[in-house]
Amino acid sequence: MTIILSEPPSPVAQPIPAVGSGSRSLGSFELVISAPGTKSQGCKRSLNLRHGLNLLIRDYWLEDVLIEENSPEASGRTLEFGFNLCLGDNSDRHSSLYGPNSFLQYEENRTISDTQTWPLKGRVLKIDLHLRTQPNSQSFSPDQLDVIPSEVQELIARHNDHWYQPLETIAPSIQLVLQQILNCPYTGSIQQVYLEGKALELIALQTAQWLEAGPSRLAQRLKPSDIDRIHQARDLVAQRLDDPLSLLELARAVGLNDCTLKRGFRQVLGTTVFGYLRQQRLIKARQLLQDTEMSVAEVTYQVGYSHAGHFAAAFKREFGVSPKAFKNSVL
Repeated sequence: MTIILSEPPSPVAQPIPAVGSGSRSLGSFELVISAPGTKSQGCKRSLNLRHGLNLLIRDYWLEDVLIEENSPEASGRTLEFGFNLCLGDNSDRHSSLYGPNSFLQYEENRTISDTQTWPLKGRVLKIDLHLRTQPNSQSFSPDQLDVIPSEVQELIARHNDHWYQPLETIAPSIQLVLQQILNCPYTGSIQQVYLEGKALELIALQTAQWLEAGPSRLAQRLKPSDIDRIHQARDLVAQRLDDPLSLLELARAVGLNDCTLKRGFRQVLGTTVFGYLRQQRLIKARQLLQDTEMSVAEVTYQVGYSHAGHFAAAFKREFGVSPKAFKNSVL
């Protein structure tokens, strides 16, 4: 079945609340999965803080396809600190990112309604911190600039357009703050102050991690035609799990050079070609163990592993249980 979560209309014409304003929660909401007959559960929570900060938490356990209907925003720009803690077993072709990973992003606001689909099973745990400009403005206010580290301000000034800076891991110090946000012990105004403090801490820690890693050259924006070819390559990988193409063969098959293919997989899918192949093999293996009478040895061969020990180790790393134990649990 398909579950739909619809955001309430955004207050697109409202200015960002001033510091100390009692209306700073304007536009906050919480959507809970409550479809009859589904085992899926969880919620999507948006909380507006001071300085134009917005904390968005998705915490789902999905057994069905989930479609989020998103309301339009006022024109402007958004600086995003994104944290993908867990994104299930598979992901949507337009938003696929495998966790845990994090990123910095700067882009134009969404000014039309759109949808985001999560056609996966398992846990989705994603926390995004947005800092939005004043409605219908391309610039941050002085109050907002006070919470943006100067290094990030310089990046915005140099590349005053859409950009994306991936960070492949989430530092332990950041994971601690994310867990503190998820397990906030307070309510009411104390909760508001507590989460504002944690949001500012995330900005500081994420920027520090980015600088420590050495800010790389901004990822070049892929052309729409290149993105379509990346999706074609992804589909080819999924179709040939037992006999995969080499990187060069895959690139030639979709009309890209190997450098663009590797960069595109990182930007569009958030993983390497091999990483995607490995994950898809294991997802298929789990499905075969669950839905067929095939033995573990047969499944090992079917998904392209030549060594049973390597397959068993990879399966246990991915799903926390050995393939044999998983097979026995579903008999």
